[in-house]
Amino acid sequence: MLLYRYKERLSEGTMNLNHLKMLQVLEQAGSISAAAEELATSQPRLTQQLQQVERELGTTLFHRSPRGLELSESGRAFLVYAKRISAMYDAGHAAVRRLGEGAGKTLRLGISITASMQFVPADLLAFHREHPDVQVSVTRSLPKHLVRGLENERFDLCLGLELPESPLFVREDVFRTRMVGFSSRETAVPESLTLEEFCRHPLVLPPRTCGTRTLIDDALRRGKVKAQVVMEVDDVATILSVVKAGVAVTILPSIVPSASKMLQFSEFRDFEGEARGYFLYPRRTTPEAETFIRIARERIRAHPDWNAPEN
Repeated sequence: MLLYRYKERLSEGTMNLNHLKMLQVLEQAGSISAAAEELATSQPRLTQQLQQVERELGTTLFHRSPRGLELSESGRAFLVYAKRISAMYDAGHAAVRRLGEGAGKTLRLGISITASMQFVPADLLAFHREHPDVQVSVTRSLPKHLVRGLENERFDLCLGLELPESPLFVREDVFRTRMVGFSSRETAVPESLTLEEFCRHPLVLPPRTCGTRTLIDDALRRGKVKAQVVMEVDDVATILSVVKAGVAVTILPSIVPSASKMLQFSEFRDFEGEARGYFLYPRRTTPEAETFIRIARERIRAHPDWNAPEN
């Protein structure tokens, strides 16, 4: 009888990696229809699979409403482990594949758009001098895409401003820096002023999906400052070019180099909050990632404008 019950339970308990991936897609898509389209399956089939997983766990993972799907408390708890299991499987699969391909040592970096100009060149050159045999790839992206890249094993390490927390990875606070204004010298913006005075000029800013932009919007909201944002650009070099042309002004972390005598640097007397720089990496890092982290830490501690937290 016990053996029969075990076999019966085994036949019902058919949760696998595909189901774990399915739950993650459902969370991101927010609806059965959108998830079914992404997974190239039918809505009834997807509903059946979700019900099967919920039966096996003995709990409801998603609440259904006219707005779509929302994770239940049980769903939020389970998804943490589902993502961890998927990430570990993908990591193992990638490791085996690299061995089979005879791949050499690599370092795959993900960098936020507001940190890339200042961090990448000097740190990469220092890393290359120590490890000329390591193949390095660098991808610049928005914070949520960096986290997803870590989850999908496309990055060994991410570095950037205002990176979000994730239960799957270590988020290390490595520096803090103030926010400042950049403008063309022809605009004649004072070197010290209030946020409201600065925002009387048109603004070009990073997109709302950028963590630095969230920091700016929070400061504007707290100060009840109305700003005219005429452009949103996900490239700091392009933002500074627009500012240099006198079309608009911008607000960015002070670590961003002006790179031109044509740009005016303005301090805010009332900007609350600092931009925070983070490392985000798996709990077990590669030797190459550990070396890059060490190099970056050393340069951050030596920089006068980057306030490194006390260890």
